[in-house]
Amino acid sequence: MICPVCSSDTLVANHIGTTPVLRCGTCSVVVIAPSARRINADAYYSDEYTLTQTSRTSTERHRLFRLPEYYRLLHEIGSLRPAPGTWLDVGCDHGFFLDEVRRAGYKVEGVELASKARAYGQQIGLTIHASVEEVQNTFDVITMWHVLEHITEPRVMIEDLVGRLRPGGILTIRVPDAGSFWSRLLGHRWIWFQPSVHPIHFTQKSISILLEQAGLDVVTVRSQHPNSLLTRKTYHVANAVFARTMHLPRPSLRDHVARLYQDITGVEIMAIARKK
Repeated sequence: MICPVCSSDTLVANHIGTTPVLRCGTCSVVVIAPSARRINADAYYSDEYTLTQTSRTSTERHRLFRLPEYYRLLHEIGSLRPAPGTWLDVGCDHGFFLDEVRRAGYKVEGVELASKARAYGQQIGLTIHASVEEVQNTFDVITMWHVLEHITEPRVMIEDLVGRLRPGGILTIRVPDAGSFWSRLLGHRWIWFQPSVHPIHFTQKSISILLEQAGLDVVTVRSQHPNSLLTRKTYHVANAVFARTMHLPRPSLRDHVARLYQDITGVEIMAIARKK
C-alpha cells in the first residue's frame, strides 16, 4: 500500500490498542488498516452523530459559545488575506463560522454533506453546496476544520482545493494532532482516535509534507488546544443564557466533566499555507 500523504512505500504494520494501523516511516502519518475500517458516511453525517455528550445542545447555544474561537481564527487568517475577498469553508456544518466570515466583508460559500445542517445555513442566506464538485468559483481563502481526517485520499483532496485557490490564496486546515502528548499517552483511548470515522491520523510532520508536496508555501504548522480559556468561559455563559431565556436544561455534571476532558486532551494541528 502506498502512503496517501507522501506516496512513499514505507508503511509499516502496527497496532493502536487492538486496531491495526499502518505507520509511514517517511511522513509519520498513521493510517487505519483497510481491514479495520468501518466508515459509514451516512451514519457519520446523520443528526444523531455527536463527538461527546456535550455536543447534544441546541444549534444556537453552540453558535454562541464558539464565537471566541471563530473570531480568533478570523483575525489570524484575515490578517494574511484581508477582506474584501472570497472564502470557501469545506465542511461548514450549520454555517456559523461562515456567517461571521460574511459579516467581516468576504463573499462566502460553503460545502456540507449533512443535509439538515446545509439547509440551516441556506435558510440564513448562505450559499452551501452538497459537495466540493459543485463549487465553480475560485477563492482567496479556503478553510477546512476537522474534515481531512475523514478523507481516505487526503492528497487528492488538497490538490483539488489548491486548484480552486487564487494565486497568493490561503489554505487553512485543522485536524486532530495524533503526535500530541495526549495522543501518545492515551493511545486508543484518546478522544480523537476514532478508527470508525477517522481513517487518517496526522502529525505536524505529515501535514507539512502534504502541503509542501501540493506546491504551497507553509506559513505555520503548530499544535494547539482549540478551546481557549475565553471559549470555555463562553460555554458556561451560553448555558446560563439559554437556560434562563429558552428554558433549556443545563448540562449535567457528567456533561461538564466530558467537556473539560475534551478541552484538556483534544489537541489539534493548525496549518496555514499560501499558494505561490
